[in-house]
Amino acid sequence: MFTMQVGYSVRDYAAWKELFDKDPVGRAASGARSYRIFRDSDDENYVVVHLDFDTRDAAASFLEKLRSQVFNNPDAMATIIDGPPSVRILEEAASERLSAG
Repeated sequence: MFTMQVGYSVRDYAAWKELFDKDPVGRAASGARSYRIFRDSDDENYVVVHLDFDTRDAAASFLEKLRSQVFNNPDAMATIIDGPPSVRILEEAASERLSAG
């Protein structure tokens, strides 16, 4: 599995989440299997999104859509996000569920 990790500061979490929920780029149609949203525990306006894909190619293709349709669109970005996003495509190397003792 491959996870795209996108992190950025948002001006207003509620406004950002409303736009995220509208899904302007089409996550599922682009091959995303699931997503998780995290907020920094010390800065509620810093958001990290994990989007899971079956293949690296699907994640890379979606990243190109994000760049062309969202990240490089000053009208979309300027009102919602403070500064450029940080993006990585991660390959899962190990996973284990732990149980409390």
